[in-house]
Amino acid sequence: MYVKLSIPERLKDLRVERRLTLEQLAAETGLSKSALGKYETDDYKDISPFAIATLADFYGVSTDYLMGRTETKNHPNTALHELHLSDGMIDVLKSGKLNNRLLCEMVTHENFRRFLVDAEIYIDRIADMRINDYRRYYHRR
Repeated sequence: MYVKLSIPERLKDLRVERRLTLEQLAAETGLSKSALGKYETDDYKDISPFAIATLADFYGVSTDYLMGRTETKNHPNTALHELHLSDGMIDVLKSGKLNNRLLCEMVTHENFRRFLVDAEIYIDRIADMRINDYRRYYHRR
């Protein structure tokens, strides 16, 4: 199940992913340890635009990601043509008929490639059987 992270959770997750203490993060960013600690608690009041920009630059994420406006952490401004999607696929994604979040989780799952190979084998064998059925049918005639 997918749960949207709060701003404090995003900040703490990014720090923990990099195995940094608050002291180390403060030394790296120039922000105070106490402010960083407050940003990671649920009772924080406000984060300055300077702090958001500093942390986004340090972590290599967009400010929109830190603020919870997007779930895209590392590719905030990727051009559509770089994704090599067909017009049909873009239409499907934009239509809202699919759960795009679930689709993203499936595609990035560690076993997705295996699933595709298995699906390809299954579909190809069915296609082979149909071709053989047609050959037998027309050969009898």
